[in-house]
Amino acid sequence: MADALLPKTILCRAVPTFTPTSSPDLDALFTTFRTTVFFPSHLNSLQKSLIYKTKNHHLLTNPDEPATVKIGSEVHPLVPLSRPRDEPSMHKSLNTILDLCQEPKDWVNMVPFLMGLQAAGRTVRSGQFEKIVRKMADKGGLGVVMEMVRRVEGTGMRLGNVGVAREVMWGALTRCIHTGCSEEGVRDGAKFVNTTWEMLSEERHVEKSARGQDGDPKMKPEIVGVVLWMRAARSILLEAGHDANGEVKRAVEMVLALWKTADLTVKEEEEEGWWDANHKLMMWTPVLHAMKMARKVVGPNSALGRDLTNTITLDLEPTVQKAHDIVSRSTAADSSRRGLVFHDALAKTNIG
Repeated sequence: MADALLPKTILCRAVPTFTPTSSPDLDALFTTFRTTVFFPSHLNSLQKSLIYKTKNHHLLTNPDEPATVKIGSEVHPLVPLSRPRDEPSMHKSLNTILDLCQEPKDWVNMVPFLMGLQAAGRTVRSGQFEKIVRKMADKGGLGVVMEMVRRVEGTGMRLGNVGVAREVMWGALTRCIHTGCSEEGVRDGAKFVNTTWEMLSEERHVEKSARGQDGDPKMKPEIVGVVLWMRAARSILLEAGHDANGEVKRAVEMVLALWKTADLTVKEEEEEGWWDANHKLMMWTPVLHAMKMARKVVGPNSALGRDLTNTITLDLEPTVQKAHDIVSRSTAADSSRRGLVFHDALAKTNIG
């Protein structure tokens, strides 16, 4: 009876697969998503009726007549499922996965995981994408993040989303800092940033809703500022301070042209607690150091150098100092905030 209801059509798309991780709990969670979310999304309406409708479940529970379906080259059993009972919570599960992922072999599974969610029609919110990038970059998974954005059609991770673009840029900077801003670290960081900058111009990365709300990431001075940081650091550390191709000069001109759009307001503790100040510390500390380094390259007495000095003195230094003071006052001695860690790490680079 069950066979009579099951079409013999073989679906071409395979169900995402996962490689073993460092955590049995993580393996179990990926397997749960594969069997209860990703696999059912490949079924046709008749097959879904068999697994989800209670009245049809008896057709799937006969051990002498197992119901199966072939997807790609893999044969899957059809078993009764209940969405409320069997499907894991997206929000809770994503947080758990990010906490459990600790090693490179764990992070590589995030690509098929996101592709499975996309194929199953599960929405990953903007803030969740940002958190994925942030967590992965902090734990050394930036290479996998870049694979996610390269495969945007399958993962849904678009750089046109301003928050995602910021986190990718900050991730590249964090990776560089973790190397002690070594020559190799700066070279690799510049490569990540340049690749990201180029992909921002690709139509497939355009986030229509983001362009209408937060705007174009390439027009954000805090994002252009990270590009400037990498170009200036590369010039100073790898090219003896020369700007043969004019890349530092162009980045300076770009960030100064966008400067009127910079949000330099830092809300007091009674308005937003420490959160707004922490966010502004993340945004503007890299730009402050980028401009200081760029000033060395273009020359402090040049027209651009003087413009940089004015921007540093009148805008960036007061903003960063105010944000730092607010976050410091709101942070216990035995704890830390992301903005403070970023600020202090950049101050120790001694490049500019």
